[in-house]
Parts: sequence; C-alpha cells; structure tokens
Amino acid sequence: MTTREMFRIGDVANLMGLSRDTLRYYEKRGLLNSRKGENGYRYYTRQDISRLLGILYQRKMDIALDDIERIWGKGESVSSLSQIMQDRLAEEEAAIRKHRQTIARLQLTKRDCDNIQNHLDEILLTEPPQSYVIVPHTDMNSAIPTWFEYTQKYAGMDMMYIYHEYTWKKNGAGLEISYRNTSLRLNADLVPYVDYDFTAEPHQVTPAATCLTTFRTSDRQAPSEADLLPMVRRAEELGLNASQSVYCTFLTQGLQEGRQTYYLQLYLPVF
Repeated sequence: MTTREMFRIGDVANLMGLSRDTLRYYEKRGLLNSRKGENGYRYYTRQDISRLLGILYQRKMDIALDDIERIWGKGESVSSLSQIMQDRLAEEEAAIRKHRQTIARLQLTKRDCDNIQNHLDEILLTEPPQSYVIVPHTDMNSAIPTWFEYTQKYAGMDMMYIYHEYTWKKNGAGLEISYRNTSLRLNADLVPYVDYDFTAEPHQVTPAATCLTTFRTSDRQAPSEADLLPMVRRAEELGLNASQSVYCTFLTQGLQEGRQTYYLQLYLPVF
C-alpha cells in the first residue's frame, strides 16, 4: 500500500477534530495502529480510520475505554457491545430519573417561593393540594428523624412536607392553641418522581376540602395567635364555620434581618 492510500496523523487529527496526543493514546492502548512510511511519518490506513470512527461513536455514548478494548481487542464485538449497551442504558435511565427528581424539587420550591412573595400575610380561600399521608401519626420530636429515615431510603421522599396539627378555641378576645399531632405528607403530583412503592401498603389520601390559607413569617415552626386569629375572623366575615383544627407546615427558611426565619403556610378547614 502506497502512502497515497494512507493518511498522516496530523491529517487524521484535523479530520476527526482530535489532538495528536489522543490518537497516540489510542495507539498506546492498542485500539489503533499506525505505520511509519519510508519518509518517517506516521500513517493510518482507511481501515484504521473506519475503526476510529467506530471508537469515536462509542465514546459519544460514554462507553469506557476499558470496554472499548473488550470490543475491539478480544473478539467479543457483538456480544460485548450488546451487554455494554444494556449497562449504559440502565445508567442513563437512572441519570434521567435523578434529573427529573431534581427538576421536581426545583419546581416545588419555586412554587412555594412564588406563593410567599405574592401572597404573604394574605388570607385566601382554596383547596389544599391532594396528598398521600405517608406517616399519619408522629410527634414534633420524632418528625424530623422519621423524615430523614424515609429520605435516605427512598430517593425523592425529601419532597415530603411535615404537617403539624393544632386545635384552637376562643379565649376571651384571643385564642388558645394546643398541639395535637404531626404527619408526613407527599403531594400527589409528586408520586411519579419518588422511588417509593405506594402499592406495598395503603395510604390515606387527603380528601378535597375548602380551607382558608395564609403564608406567614415566624421565628419558630408553630403558628401563633397572631397568625391564626385573622383567619378565624376572616371565616366569620365570609359566613363560614371554621374547623377547630388548623394545619401548619413550613415551606422554606432563611435569614430576615439577621434572624433565622421560617416561612409557614397554615390551612384552616371551613364549611
């Protein structure tokens, strides 16, 4: 074969958009072979270039060089390639799943932030999002350890909200508020994004209910009389009966004037 039918390393590097060092590295690993011409230059044949095209296509699928060596160096081309493709598909599908979970977290937090910015201290008539009650009964001290237990075991379950339930009654012109229960809930629209088997055991789904809701800032994760009293008065103004239970979750937290601040959302069922 004459040098007219062969290609110098520099020409191949330019043609393929590779560095000469990359081609030499492929040679070092036994994936390519070059030949020296009488003039001392390194040359590749058309067959070498065809092999290089196959290698580069496989690299675009993030096939590891060790696996490419199996394909090209041990005569296992089709059988090895099929198994490697299966493994890579599983890796990519897992990465896509993880990426979708990240997007779901971003969308959830963005929605909470928008509600806080647009409706802070307002009292709105709404229906809470339908949710699965993952843990129906726990207490304040156990809620966060339980939440971590689920999030470490099931990817995506860190999107659960912790709901604290309180009862209230009028006390003169004010209110007396008492803690009752804590539950962990996952919004129903997030079910596709969590690695949790909902068929393994039945979970209560929160019923549709009309509520008054408000977004408040607080230095603690519990509603105060100042948070709840305007909601009770608003229910009376609308001619609605307020439930004696109120539900509180914190959406996010941050610093406000140098102090740690919780952004709470309260739900007061009305009928």
